[in-house]
Amino acid sequence: MMERRWAGPAGGTSFGALAALCVWSVALGACSGDIDPRDPNGGGPHLPQGGSGAGSGPGAGSGPGPAVGAPGDPRIAKRIWRLSPSQFNAEVQRVLGAGAPAVSIPESAAEDGLTNIAANAVVDLGNASIFADGARSIASWAVAQRGTVSRCTDHGTDACRDSFLVWFPQAAFRRPVPQAEVDELRTLFNDLRSAYDWDYAYGGLVRAVLLSPDFLYRTELGAGSGALLTPNEIANLLAFAITDQSPDDALLQAAASGDLTDPAQREAQARRLMQKSERSWQRFFWEWLQLSTLYSQGEEVGLSPALVAQMEEEYRAFVREIVVNEGGNLRDVLSAPYTWAGPELAAHYGAQHPGGGVARVQLDPAQRGGLLTQGAWLVSHGKRGRDNVVRRGMNIYKQAMCNDISPPAGVDVQAELAKLVGPDASVREVVDARGAAPSCGGCHRVPDPVGMVFESFASTGGWQATYPNGQAVDTRVDVSGLGSFDNARAFSSALAGDLSFQRCFVQRLTQFMVGIDLGSPQMVLWTQQAHERFLQSDTSLEELVVAIVRHPAFIERRMEGAP
Repeated sequence: MMERRWAGPAGGTSFGALAALCVWSVALGACSGDIDPRDPNGGGPHLPQGGSGAGSGPGAGSGPGPAVGAPGDPRIAKRIWRLSPSQFNAEVQRVLGAGAPAVSIPESAAEDGLTNIAANAVVDLGNASIFADGARSIASWAVAQRGTVSRCTDHGTDACRDSFLVWFPQAAFRRPVPQAEVDELRTLFNDLRSAYDWDYAYGGLVRAVLLSPDFLYRTELGAGSGALLTPNEIANLLAFAITDQSPDDALLQAAASGDLTDPAQREAQARRLMQKSERSWQRFFWEWLQLSTLYSQGEEVGLSPALVAQMEEEYRAFVREIVVNEGGNLRDVLSAPYTWAGPELAAHYGAQHPGGGVARVQLDPAQRGGLLTQGAWLVSHGKRGRDNVVRRGMNIYKQAMCNDISPPAGVDVQAELAKLVGPDASVREVVDARGAAPSCGGCHRVPDPVGMVFESFASTGGWQATYPNGQAVDTRVDVSGLGSFDNARAFSSALAGDLSFQRCFVQRLTQFMVGIDLGSPQMVLWTQQAHERFLQSDTSLEELVVAIVRHPAFIERRMEGAP
């Protein structure tokens, strides 16, 4: 047990400890034809034959899922999952102080753009040394801070060691720590001190705790063979799902009292935590809409780094104000005709800014409204050149509407396009020809009009009435199942009310919160019921979160050997 958890005496973590940690983590834990997403009666996306309603990965099950109209209700398997890099650094600063150095640890592999995936969040032998190096860096800093971090006025004494052990492991492990574990840590400290000195032993203690599975991982194992998560596991799941950080004191108190098994109590905690949910929502929309290319694409299209930084700043302020401070709904996120921006970005949009700094800015409602008309999304899915139809249309159609598109194998896209139109064809002519052609239409007939409606925005995110070659921008489109549009804000507003889009939003938010893709709300009772409450509340984001955490599957895990 000691080797699995604690640092080796030679200055760092022993290979055996890292190997055991990795083993522990692993042990637990073509496009063709008609791809219109709606059936003639306005239903949701067509589902693949034999598709799994429970997604993939641990707890997802295997084999075909239930048919549409017969939603299943799978329980996730017992599991553990590693803190993300941002969670790791935030936890270190929460425990040791705001000045603690941020370290680079590996991001887990993304699924559907989301990195908060339990099955992929592990420490393995390929990246274990990175964690050891990071812990060593943090420990060295902690040693240099002396009593500021240890919270001792008598730093360097046995009394300081004992007082440090009272609060540090419990804060780091996000749960009460039995005396036996405290005694193990004290023994480790004493062994290191006898071989080296007090500061070295203190640094080794910090390293040991930061490399412990109890710090690096969140568990969902329940007690014994039971299916119900422990109170502290429920508290951690609630906190990380809603705030992207560890439980606060009020949530830990609710866990200690046993209240969190009551759905009404989870609802009350979820509503309270929504006031602290800024980080989680910012991370979710950033990953779901794939905004991580903002800086690279901003450089490609010639924007100044300062203006690109203001675009990210706008995005984060908008999500904070709309979702958290105003308690907005999905329609507000996609169509609010105002934003929060700095003076230079407001000028880039052709809007009036009230003064210095980031401030609320009124936008022209005929031009802009919501996340999809902001620079962060427009630039992330733009490119140097004439038009951005394919990148923007495909991002919405694939990512935001949960459709899977892959070009037919062996097709030379550019060669096929050259057969359809000449080099001087307008963007409108290219889109129309591509959608009508048998070789291209299967993949482009619906996504291209979606991208076309955003062509009033240049790749820089600025407004344009003509392309650089002088040809007029024409954004009039007919989108199957949604209607006719001539501007992006009207389209975005209609998108927020589209059932297919809403189902995808519910599916992805649940995936982000619980770390696994459960499948479409058409196929899974848990997310189907959440979607129903989402609709009844006029797409309230808070009500959707409440519906997700109230369901029994949020706190129950599949029993060993259960199908």
